[in-house]
Amino acid sequence: MKLKKDEIIKKMEEFKDGETLKFTIPSTFGGGVAVIGLNPKRSEKGAKKYLLEVGNEGKTNPYWDTDKPKDLAKWVTDRMGDLV
Repeated sequence: MKLKKDEIIKKMEEFKDGETLKFTIPSTFGGGVAVIGLNPKRSEKGAKKYLLEVGNEGKTNPYWDTDKPKDLAKWVTDRMGDLV
């Protein structure tokens, strides 16, 4: 299911520890999955609140951390991410 940027932002702002949003990315944009969640290191000084991880099913690597949910929501929608 494709979500609009505003819908992704709303879901991100309601995150509790351990919750994530997982999207499949079309092969046009490299394929694989993108997972958005709370950054487990966010309590450390200088750490950002949200973390985007990308990779293949079962193995993802940190890609981008930010305090702005709109940045990650835009990244996913620009790549036509499909919510799993």
